[in-house]
Amino acid sequence: MKLDNSLIDNFRYLLYNFWIVKDENEELYYKIKYNQNKIKYFVSKNLGSNLIVHNRFIKLEKIPSYTKGGEGIEGFNNVIDYVMLCLILLFLEDKARGDLFILTDLIDYIKNTAITLELNHIPDWNLRSDRKGLDAAINFLIRLSAIKLKDKDKVSFVDSKDSQALYEVTGISNYVMRLFDTPITNIDNVPDLLRLEFLNQDEEKGDVRRYKVFRDILYLPSTSTNDISNSEIDYIKKNRNYIKGELSSKLDMEVEITNNLVMLYDDTSSTLKDNFPNTKKITEIVLMVNKEILDDIKKGKILLDNNECATVDINYLKMVIKKIKLEKIPYIGKTIEKYQFDKFYTEVVNYMIMYNFISINEESVTIYPSVSRMVGITKEINKNEQMDMFGGDEDV
Repeated sequence: MKLDNSLIDNFRYLLYNFWIVKDENEELYYKIKYNQNKIKYFVSKNLGSNLIVHNRFIKLEKIPSYTKGGEGIEGFNNVIDYVMLCLILLFLEDKARGDLFILTDLIDYIKNTAITLELNHIPDWNLRSDRKGLDAAINFLIRLSAIKLKDKDKVSFVDSKDSQALYEVTGISNYVMRLFDTPITNIDNVPDLLRLEFLNQDEEKGDVRRYKVFRDILYLPSTSTNDISNSEIDYIKKNRNYIKGELSSKLDMEVEITNNLVMLYDDTSSTLKDNFPNTKKITEIVLMVNKEILDDIKKGKILLDNNECATVDINYLKMVIKKIKLEKIPYIGKTIEKYQFDKFYTEVVNYMIMYNFISINEESVTIYPSVSRMVGITKEINKNEQMDMFGGDEDV
């Protein structure tokens, strides 16, 4: 069952976005709802995922088969940010669509609930870091249309604990968190949490093996044989033509499959802010870092293992990133150029981890074969000029 071009676009929207809210995009919502069976066919057959069609939203649940540490919510930097999010969702639980609340009521509730639950961290609104964590959680829910900002003071809550704001409840906040069929209170690590996806099923055989492979391809930036099971590697080797055919004919996406790498290419991805490559300046910086690393691999300075991965000292990566900051100023952008090196380094490393180019293990760095597929070649120009590879959005 081939999806027509409009449905391919709809599937991409489901894939690259948290959900589709009817109030925000009614035409798209009804289009997907009308054609949901065609999309569900591909989703259930190859991903084993849920396509949730609610009267207020449509959501493709995107649960990967493994994680590498680069996952997370954009703008969240600390555990406290996620704690704040959970507490806000508790606050919203008994509120109806259209209800209004002010920031003062919310911050009082969060602090009192944190005390009642005897959490390790009790928010102190005198601390900018705690105010920033709450602000990040609120903005995330606004982006999801779970709440709406109606009015606010000119001075933000991050800058002043006395700032005030008015919000409206949209009535879909209860669906932000995933619902589990089994208790999760005793689970304290991500691998055990992911295993609930295929509880009481053999993950090395049959449908589950196919689900895991397609989830790796569609839900993660790239897949290295270094990170997946032997059964998944075996499935990819034996079914590469099926995988390529499904993604090409059904979704109009190209997938590269080598002995040690599976990587999806989507021509539309550069227009989407959360895909790689994109128009953010941080993308251009990572592409330049990748080019330096690839050059050293070709020169034999870095040796690859049987999975085409390499392990280097963390100081090597720092050296490469510092070199880019010093020598590629025209491509870095005025905003990021002003960063102190520690901040610059952290931004670049986190971005590389997020898109499966590297992983960090204490004092060593694992370099994945995807580095060789995404590199940026620059021109020799005057350092006072400004250059872009994709458009150069200063948003990092």
